[in-house]
Amino acid sequence: MITTKLPVRFVDCDAMGHVNNAVYYTYFEEGKREIFRWFTPNMDLNDWRVIVASTHCDYIQEINYDEEITIYTWISTISRSSFDVEHAIAGPSGNWHARGRVTLIGYDYRTKQVVPLTEAIKGILRQHQDVPEGVPALRPIRMSEGIEE
Repeated sequence: MITTKLPVRFVDCDAMGHVNNAVYYTYFEEGKREIFRWFTPNMDLNDWRVIVASTHCDYIQEINYDEEITIYTWISTISRSSFDVEHAIAGPSGNWHARGRVTLIGYDYRTKQVVPLTEAIKGILRQHQDVPEGVPALRPIRMSEGIEE
């Protein structure tokens, strides 16, 4: 598991007085910084080796300006060419603010092709599969909810 602490900046907040929903994805991305280094140690964007396939966020409790949040990041599933990264955001008192998941795929930007994950990368990913204690489960995705037919 990777733990990242961040202060909530004024710019992160919207007119409603709390962190804007889109900023949660930025927080999740900061939690993945170490993972990006596993694939591209020099962080050279010309040699980037992963691409996002899907993202999901469950909003649990609003986050307010000037809090320090903790982003917990871990690997949940590993496949031939993809893996799921899960996130949880906690406030200073340990209350849960959000849960998320992103599916990343090994990718060659030059050839525009999906590439299998190497055994070395899979080994690193497996070392980060521990889940934070007490983390809430992700809500199931219900595609038909709210859609009128």
